[in-house]
Amino acid sequence: MIEINKIYNEDCLEGLKLLENNSVDLAIYDPPYGNIVKADWDKNENPFTLELINETFRVLKSTGNFYIWCGIGEKSQSLINFFNIMKQSGFYFKDLITWKKQRGIGMRKGWLYTREECLWYVKDNKQFIWNKENQYSEEKRLTSNKHTKYLPKSEYKRITNVWDDISEATTGRQEKQKHLTPKPVEAIERIINLHTQPNDVVLDCFMGSGSTAVACINTNRQYIGFELDETYYNLAQERINNTHIKLN
Repeated sequence: MIEINKIYNEDCLEGLKLLENNSVDLAIYDPPYGNIVKADWDKNENPFTLELINETFRVLKSTGNFYIWCGIGEKSQSLINFFNIMKQSGFYFKDLITWKKQRGIGMRKGWLYTREECLWYVKDNKQFIWNKENQYSEEKRLTSNKHTKYLPKSEYKRITNVWDDISEATTGRQEKQKHLTPKPVEAIERIINLHTQPNDVVLDCFMGSGSTAVACINTNRQYIGFELDETYYNLAQERINNTHIKLN
């Protein structure tokens, strides 16, 4: 029996099979990209399989959204590989989000990589949740043209599919030291706020350092997570405990 607000130190595919149909509101995955960092977990056989995606489709509600972190470059073509796998599933492709980072990595002979990508899918394109009130940034619009007959719906600019307002510096020092590719909690919170309501269930099959769980706690959402690596599982548990302490 899978419980909510809990991370499981086990294979995510086996855990998914224990979840009920249509029981998850949002799924956010950050699978290994392949040979990006010097770690064994990034060199093993890719666990992002069609079987995993089909199980995700089964447990996701018809109003559900699905985000997959990925990358593209000389060392990894996970964006292409993941996209080709997703084409074989029942999910509907919506967009590709680019996260523009402040610092880059790369080879001496080549462009410096300063981005990561995130694929966005929905289970049903006619029913997916999109909270319009959360689609605006903190940047105000320029003074509108007084001659236009169309007034903007908000004084703030809409968030685009290029996220250049979230720095990797928002990830804590401890997470950077203990996990090589943590995602900023702020980025996860943006996705959660756009696609869920309080107490909705968010699924993360590659929990890593626990950013998704922390984002859920911060936004009053519930979570289910899987992390096969015991070291990262323990790190995630530590972050979750610290987050509860801070909030209380």
